[in-house]
Amino acid sequence: MKPLFSEYTPAERARMFEGKAASPLLPYRYKAKGLGDDLPASTGSLSVSGAQQKLGVCLENGLLRIAEPGEQSTHILKPCADSRFTLNHDMPANELFCLSMVAKLFKIPEVHATLCFFSDGVPAYLTKRFDVLPDGCKRHVEDIASLSETEVQGDSLKKYQGSYEQLAAIIAETSTAPLLDLRTFFKLVLVNYLLCNGDAHAKNFSMMEHDDGAWRLAPAYDILNTRLHVADSPFAMGSGLFADGRKCHKGDMRNHFTEWAECIGLNAKFAAKEINRALTSLPELLLQLQKSHLSQKAQRVFRYHIRQRFLSLK
Repeated sequence: MKPLFSEYTPAERARMFEGKAASPLLPYRYKAKGLGDDLPASTGSLSVSGAQQKLGVCLENGLLRIAEPGEQSTHILKPCADSRFTLNHDMPANELFCLSMVAKLFKIPEVHATLCFFSDGVPAYLTKRFDVLPDGCKRHVEDIASLSETEVQGDSLKKYQGSYEQLAAIIAETSTAPLLDLRTFFKLVLVNYLLCNGDAHAKNFSMMEHDDGAWRLAPAYDILNTRLHVADSPFAMGSGLFADGRKCHKGDMRNHFTEWAECIGLNAKFAAKEINRALTSLPELLLQLQKSHLSQKAQRVFRYHIRQRFLSLK
C-alpha cells in the first residue's frame, strides 16, 4: 500500500505535536511482531473493542516511535484490527472521520487525532493523549467502568454490563457541573447511535480532573462506525438506554431517546432540540464523508447504515 500523505500540515503539527516537526511515516512494518494479524484467534463473537491494539508512542527527533516499557508516552497508536474484520484497513480513517464529525457537526469536545502509516503503507490511527500535559504531567482521569467499581480485568465483557442510565447516574454523582455533563452525555450517546458505534461501552466514557479541581466529562474518544467491520447491536451497553432493559417499540426510537433524557434528569424539550439539530447534520455529514480517507466501498457501507439510523429518529 502507498501512504495517503507524506507530511503533516502546519495546523496538524500545532494540534498534535505542539508545533514540532513530525513525520507520519512509522519505522515499523504493519505485520511486525505484536502488530496487525498477530492477535489471538476469536473464541466468540467479534467486537472491535480489544481487537485494536493500543500502543504508547513518543515523538523523538521528528519521528514517531513506540514508547519503551515504563516510558511516558504522549500519543496512542491504534493499528487497524486483523483481517477477520471486514474493511479492516479502513478502521483508522473510520475513527478519524467519526471523531472529526463529533466536533464539527455536533459541537462535542473530542481528542486530537490524525493518521500515520507503517513502512508498508498500512494506515494507523494516532491520537494525542488528553491526560498528558505538554510538561509531561498527567491529569487524573477515571473511566466510568472504574468509577462504577466494575472490575473488568480478566473479563472484558463486564464493561458492556448495565445501561446508559446507570452511566449517567455515575456522571451526575462525579461531575462538578452535572447538568452540563449530562447534556453532553446525552448528545454523545445520541451521536454514537447515529454514527453506528456499537462499541460505546463503560470504558469509552471518562471523567477528568481539571487544574481548578473540577471533575468534568472527558473529551470524546474511541468513536467509529463499527457496522463497517462487524454486525453488532445499536447500543453497546447490554441493557441499552434504560436500567430496566426496556426496548424501543418499532419505529419509536425518537420517543425512546426522549424518555431516556427525562429518566436521567433532562427535559423533553432539550432532547427534542438536540435530536432535531442532529438530524439536520446528515447532508453535511454525507458531504464530508466523500472528502474523507475512507475507501469508496467503506463510504458506501457507511452511508447505508447511518441513513437507516437517521431515518429511525424522524
